[in-house]
Amino acid sequence: MVNTRRALLWGMAVLVCGGLIGWAVAVATRPPQQVAAEASYVLVPAQDGEVGQSVSTVVTATWPARSVAANQADGTITRLLVGRGDRVRAGDVLYRVDERPVAVLEGSVPAFRSLQTGVVGADVRQLSDFLVGKKFLGAKTSTYSNAVQQAVRAWQRSLGVKQTGEVERGDVVFVKSLPMRVALDSKFAVGAQVSVGAPSIQAFAGAPVFTAQYSDFQAKQVAEGMPVIVQSGSQAWDGSLGALKVSADGSVTASVDGEDGSALCGTQCSKVPLSGTAQLKGTTEVQKAVRGIVVPLAALITEADGSTAVIAADGQRLPVTVLARARGMAVVQGVQIGTSVRVPGQ
Repeated sequence: MVNTRRALLWGMAVLVCGGLIGWAVAVATRPPQQVAAEASYVLVPAQDGEVGQSVSTVVTATWPARSVAANQADGTITRLLVGRGDRVRAGDVLYRVDERPVAVLEGSVPAFRSLQTGVVGADVRQLSDFLVGKKFLGAKTSTYSNAVQQAVRAWQRSLGVKQTGEVERGDVVFVKSLPMRVALDSKFAVGAQVSVGAPSIQAFAGAPVFTAQYSDFQAKQVAEGMPVIVQSGSQAWDGSLGALKVSADGSVTASVDGEDGSALCGTQCSKVPLSGTAQLKGTTEVQKAVRGIVVPLAALITEADGSTAVIAADGQRLPVTVLARARGMAVVQGVQIGTSVRVPGQ
């Protein structure tokens, strides 16, 4: 009985030992690439999706202002009749000095003298252009005639001032183009003393200037001409980057322009504050989004002939064409949605 049990135990030991030896031989004789491959990848299904890349940035908006004329009156400002950014037209009164109105008219020659009967010149012509436009005068002229004098009196009557028929030097300021958005110098204030030549009268540009700002890291990703979307409240404006300006610290600024160099904000520029600098959200499209079948970039392999492929779950190599790549993903042609592809594991 004891001998029988010993025989059974010895037989089992031989079988176990034989199995271990067989497993060891199988592993030892298996190609090492096959052993590694069994645990070196994960399967990821190809999916419908979109691949693109964008950079978020701050876009500043400011209204440039330039000097267009200088005050020519002498005295104390008693009233300010326009606010910053108000649109003014020929004949509008900007302010009063010693209660005498100062009107803005259009013309390239600045006011430099009093205009009265007998005076001849381009400044008289500019005055007559205005008087004709307002129906105070019948024909344009460069000579301050009696007809011009009567027209000036009619104009003065409409302003509610003494009808002298003469235009004093400080009664008008000529600017090259009207209408305009006015921006009076900060020195314009009720009670302030003014004199001939000061302060200046400024005008805002027709549209604000938009400038995108990028860090030194972002600067490596952007280029002139890239599309930019600027968000202002509920409004979104499409533009493109102008020439890049590189600072000493490596950061970059660039203008953001509308189509064909037009104003980015189009007909909605009034939404940009006239005072100070507005900071808006900008998104720069570094790589245009492409939609299609998406696989991880790590799934792509390069064949000996330079072509690109992916490896399916069963080990088959599937040739693909890469349409776009960004942020670790690629849009490809050559596989179907749902196809599992091998991605190298950790």
